[in-house]
Amino acid sequence: MSAYDLINKQLNNEMQKLAEKIKSKDYTERDRNRLASIMYPKLKYFIWKFFNDEDETAEVLHNTLFKIFKGLDSYNDTFRFTTWIYTIAKNEALLHKHKLIKNYAIRIDNMTRPLNIEDDSVFNFDKEMYIESLYKMTTDELQSLPDGIEKSILVDKEIHLMKGDAIASKYNMNLNTVKTKIRKARKMLKDSVLIKNPQMKENLTTYF
Repeated sequence: MSAYDLINKQLNNEMQKLAEKIKSKDYTERDRNRLASIMYPKLKYFIWKFFNDEDETAEVLHNTLFKIFKGLDSYNDTFRFTTWIYTIAKNEALLHKHKLIKNYAIRIDNMTRPLNIEDDSVFNFDKEMYIESLYKMTTDELQSLPDGIEKSILVDKEIHLMKGDAIASKYNMNLNTVKTKIRKARKMLKDSVLIKNPQMKENLTTYF
């Protein structure tokens, strides 16, 4: 066993004991703070892999820690504490990512919705399915664009959900250059959508 694995095992065992101690109500504030200090870097690294963005990671991490401490009374200590906290973190990350994707898909929904519809019956299918299908259509179209820096940047923004400053750092560009390339990529995507769906021409909003 490597030194890293040994230390990690010791920390996991310490977390387990602290969690059981806190659950039994036989703990001090120092115990609670120690548990938080061990969990924090582990969960932050785990959540970061979902977003690659500091702000989104911080928000999900905050929600995760809150739910962990709030739910310690219901923690079943026949299961490993690490499994329990990573499950909470994963669920919070997926929930947050779904919200981000849904917000993007709603913008696409606004882009593609006909402005004049006399009969709404054709749109009576489930709204969630509609939003997800629009998201899939647009992201598939984005992936089909010719490779290039503009496409890569737009994929990072709209699919990987990276913020502008994170993209700028990744490509060693200033933020204004990133914004310019995003506008160019959105025009490419708009043109590609119109080639395959010319009936949308009169109904596109200014999203692109």
